[in-house]
Amino acid sequence: MKDSHDFWEIASKQTNTTFIFPPQVNRQESDFLMVHYFMKEPLGVWAIEEKSTGKMIGSIRLENLRLVEASAEIGYFLHQDYWGKGLMTACLKTVADFAFREVGLSSLHLLTHQENRASQRVAEKVGFQLKRQFKGSDRYTRKMRDYRDYLMTREVFNHE
Repeated sequence: MKDSHDFWEIASKQTNTTFIFPPQVNRQESDFLMVHYFMKEPLGVWAIEEKSTGKMIGSIRLENLRLVEASAEIGYFLHQDYWGKGLMTACLKTVADFAFREVGLSSLHLLTHQENRASQRVAEKVGFQLKRQFKGSDRYTRKMRDYRDYLMTREVFNHE
């Protein structure tokens, strides 16, 4: 809970959460989200900190783990003040390496909203390849959206 204030700073601003979840309207709502979506099942969930201050500036996590297929999705967000600095690309490479080498996963998926070009560029920089485009229901708004599904396999990652 020591990151509660930093999480609120991120979660309360629409620009930070446009493609992730609706902005939180108060601190209690933000704390509830942090506990139930990031702390309740902490395996595979990491806070991203600014090195010099220890301030939480984002999060990256493995989700929808499918053990039979040795596959998972990666989801992430980053405070807007830190966009464009290569931080998320470095985090994505690190988590992909961990997922393949330590966890033993065979593939990782990264789903983006069709209009989220920044996240698509991060995925492509790390070597994820566009697998398919599809329509689906947004998990928070339940509205139909256009998505892109990017895929990275252990074999491709090891050759990058």
